[in-house]
Parts: sequence; C-alpha cells; structure tokens
Amino acid sequence: MLMTTSARPKNLVVTVAAGYREAQIRPFLASLAHYSPNVSLRLITDRIDPEFEDAVRAWIPDCSFHLLPPAGLRDFALKRKWARSILKRLARWLPPPNFGRRLLKINYVRHIVFCDLLRSWNLEQEKVLLVDSRDLVFQSDPFSGDWPHLWSGEEDKRIGDCSLNSFWFHRAGGPEALQKAKHHLIVCAGVIGGRADRIRQYLQRSSAVVEGLACQVALDDGDQGIHNNLVRLSPDLGFTVLRNGSPLVANVSYTMPDDLIIEHGQVRLLRRDEVPAILHQYDRHPKLVALIQSKWDCAKPSAFGC
Repeated sequence: MLMTTSARPKNLVVTVAAGYREAQIRPFLASLAHYSPNVSLRLITDRIDPEFEDAVRAWIPDCSFHLLPPAGLRDFALKRKWARSILKRLARWLPPPNFGRRLLKINYVRHIVFCDLLRSWNLEQEKVLLVDSRDLVFQSDPFSGDWPHLWSGEEDKRIGDCSLNSFWFHRAGGPEALQKAKHHLIVCAGVIGGRADRIRQYLQRSSAVVEGLACQVALDDGDQGIHNNLVRLSPDLGFTVLRNGSPLVANVSYTMPDDLIIEHGQVRLLRRDEVPAILHQYDRHPKLVALIQSKWDCAKPSAFGC
C-alpha cells in the first residue's frame, strides 16, 4: 500500500503595513528573509500599490496583500481636529455599533480583519505570528524550537504603574477587572503567536470585544487593554505568558537602557542569557535604532538569495 504523509504546516507571519513604504519596514522584511526564508507572509494594507508589493516580494516571495475596509470618514476625522471631536461625540450618541465601527483606528480594526482572514484561510495546526512591522526585527528564526499553543510576551512595567495601560484596561474590562490585574506586568499586543486554531479562538474573542466597544473607542488607541484583559483574566483561552527577553520575544519599550546588552550585533536583556528571536519596540532606544539601521537599512534582497 502506498502511504502518503501530509505536508508540513506552513509557518505564517501576519502584519499590518498600512501607510508604510518598503524602506520603512525594510529591517522587518530583511531580517525575516534572513532568518526565515521559507516563511509565508501576509500583509494588511490600505491601498493597492504594485511598486510596494513588488518590493516586498523581492524579500519574501511567498506573500500576499489584503486590503483594510474603506475608512474615509475615519481618515477625514484624524486629519481634522474639529471633525474628530464632533465624530467622537456622535459615535457615543448614535445607536451602536455601525457608526462607531466606521471610526475605529487600525489597531482595533486589525483584530476584526485578522479574524476574518484566518477564518477564510481554514488553518488549524500551522504556526502563526501576529506582529507589528515598523518597530520589529528578527534575530533568529522565531519558528524553530518548541512553541506554546498560544503565547504573548510581557513588558517591563506593571499595568497599575502605567496610567495609559491602566486606562485602556479599565475601559475594556471595568474597575473590578483592573483591580484584579493591576499587579501583573503589561502583556504586549504587538507580538502574539501560536497554533492557527488557537489564534483564531483568541481573535474571535478580541474582535467581539472590539465590536462591543466601538462606540467608546472610536478614533482612539488602546487595543492593548483588550489584549491584557483576555490574557490575564480569560484562563480558558490558555495563554502562555512569556517573560520579557525569553528565547522568543523581547518587548523593550519600558526596558531600562542599561538592561539592554548588545553582543555580536544582537540584543538581549541583562538578566537573560538567551538572545530573543523577536526584538520589538527597538525604536524607543537610540542605540538600538543605530544598530538596526547599520544592519538592515542598506540590505538588498539579492544578498539573501531572494
């Protein structure tokens, strides 16, 4: 009898690149191409741009582009302070959720878009990374080694010690939720990984919360409040929370400069021996910006055989 084996699940990176040129996310693309040349990349954009698409494909041949929903009213308001003020009030007064949804910023909309796309792709066992692109680079292959089924990484500050994250958390979950979770470290919404079916479960939950909050959060930031509520107070989702600087990820926005160690062109945290595969929020530290620029800004796809 001829026995067949199923193909190895594809590793997938999904990111939002709306409003960016290739040069602005080149460190992301170049480092991903260098360390994970066979990855499948999915980019969420705000317009059809053949020149941008060709430039990205030069780095990652297996990629596709998916448009955000039209958002003319939101974009109009974000460019005009008077319009923003009026439309935010209207979003609170008009019946939910349609008008508020039209005014959601990209950090909220991405949950809905990611959820719809993962559902349409019909993935199950594949490893999936949902990541930011502008302030993130790879330092090794993030897909090598063991993965938790669903994971996210901490930052170096507690929820209760950050007024902004406390506000976002309170708005998403209420005062009792904040009291329960304020002693926890912030979990960053810019890097989420796991198996496709578990990522989809998370996105179904997060996008439902976004829909419910649309009128309150119109034209605002703060989806990290939703993410932290779900990670910290929804144990049924089964998140593994990784300490900052783990082998998978470092989120360095709140990391003290003296705790950042640069060795052999890579970054790790002082209290960790491992070099994290994903370095996120490097743009908060001038010495890291200089390092990343020197490594990747002038990189060419041909150098990696792309």
